[in-house]
Amino acid sequence: MLGVGGRNSDSSQSIKVTEFIQNYRVRVSIIVGVTIISNADKGVQNYFPPGAVWSILGAFFYAAYVVLLRRKVDNEEMLDIPMFFGFVGLFNLLFLWPGFVFLHYTKVEEFQWPSNHQWLLLLCNGLIGTVFSELLWLWGCFLTSSLIATLSVSLTIPLTIFFDIFLKKVDYPLQFFLGTLPMFVSFFAVALLTHYENWDPVMLVVKKLVNFCKKSQRVHDIDYEQTESLINVNSEYT
Repeated sequence: MLGVGGRNSDSSQSIKVTEFIQNYRVRVSIIVGVTIISNADKGVQNYFPPGAVWSILGAFFYAAYVVLLRRKVDNEEMLDIPMFFGFVGLFNLLFLWPGFVFLHYTKVEEFQWPSNHQWLLLLCNGLIGTVFSELLWLWGCFLTSSLIATLSVSLTIPLTIFFDIFLKKVDYPLQFFLGTLPMFVSFFAVALLTHYENWDPVMLVVKKLVNFCKKSQRVHDIDYEQTESLINVNSEYT
């Protein structure tokens, strides 16, 4: 998020004040939201989840992947998407599966053969949760920007919480819901500002404040001049 949010790779125009502030506000909001949810999850499990470390490493490599991809490819016409994802799968097979076998035989994390129901869930997750979602995400990167596409991925956290509540009847503490608020606000704020490219609300407010201060100062100067003139007139008559 830190690398993706630094600049809009699709725009060569001058950065607006609102866009500059929003980029940094988005990063802070996402980090704050994830921190709140992670702390709440720690409170539920009574220990720091080891998966959080892997998530941080995954986020780092994911940000590098997004930035390098948008740096090398300007639009979807320059990328053969099926071949791209084919090589992604090939590299995963060559470099990640040996680690899977290593973890199994070293007893760090033993592999258990899935049941038929689990195979079905794995197949659905592979097709929908990986291939289809990654294809839509990559397409969204080219149609909008890498920042908006990455923000949309971060919405999986609050959406997962809501689905757990409605489908599994899971009870989450209030801290979880407080952590989801900055994520939603950041996503919709960036989407709104991206849609209205010529609208700079922060600069608009600053200009109104400056004009108000100038107007107040002008009124004060006029009142002072009128008071001085009245004093001079009265002094002449006296």
